[in-house]
Amino acid sequence: MRLGIHVSIAGGMAKMAERAVSLGCETVQIFSRSPRGGKAKDLSLPDVEKMKEILAENDIHPLVVHIPYFVNLASSDPDKKGYSVEVLVEDLERTELLGGRYLVTHIGHKRKDEPLPAPDALARVLLSIEEALDRYDGPVKILLENTSGMGQEIGSCFEELGSLIRSFPEERVGACLDTAHAFGAGYDLRGTDGVRKIMTAFDDHVGLSRLCAMHLNDSKGELGSHMDRHAHIGQGHLGEETFRALLESPLLPDDLPGLLETPIDDHADDIGNMKKIRSLSDRPGAF
Repeated sequence: MRLGIHVSIAGGMAKMAERAVSLGCETVQIFSRSPRGGKAKDLSLPDVEKMKEILAENDIHPLVVHIPYFVNLASSDPDKKGYSVEVLVEDLERTELLGGRYLVTHIGHKRKDEPLPAPDALARVLLSIEEALDRYDGPVKILLENTSGMGQEIGSCFEELGSLIRSFPEERVGACLDTAHAFGAGYDLRGTDGVRKIMTAFDDHVGLSRLCAMHLNDSKGELGSHMDRHAHIGQGHLGEETFRALLESPLLPDDLPGLLETPIDDHADDIGNMKKIRSLSDRPGAF
């Protein structure tokens, strides 16, 4: 597994790349715009080219972009759904400009009056993605991320995720599996046996061939709590052995991006989490 972390783009893309190098990243995830909303700022081409140089010189790949959290591809409001599709298309184009390979998005939220498994909400997501792919025909692949099932979130169970992903060609849509979200949704992947069991279930319903990235997050919430609260590696309910088992799993390819989205108060938190995950993979690296 190629290890990396979600890195801030404050100060520009080249600064982001320098941070990724300082953290010992082998891959990296970013937002390409403010996750809080508003019109996306134009990307500076010289800054982007410098970023690409730094990442290439340090063998950091792939670059993964995460779409802002306000996007709701399942919205039943035509304006909100239209805006979400517009942002999805824009971020696909921005990811391509940045040289990124994948764009990760959450699936969305159903209406409160829609009972689970909310087939109508899933159908709206399907149509949203179809529209986006009709408007964007470039090389960037959309990765649908599993959720914890908090509130009105959909996409917390592998059956839902698989039904969407398998509706599209493999070269256009894949999956990003978040460990904390899966645990919150009730998938007990603790330890070697848990990892093997849950990865096998994922293969049955989604397909490991469609798994293009993982978010390696420990969980502050307990099993099945539906909490979306990430913890530092080894300090949550998943524990160190779960992450060691993931890193050593023969079911997962060596080049799979494993990205940390762990809590951060300062740069030292990212360094600490990268040191921890590297120690579990017997690749301590240099900081």
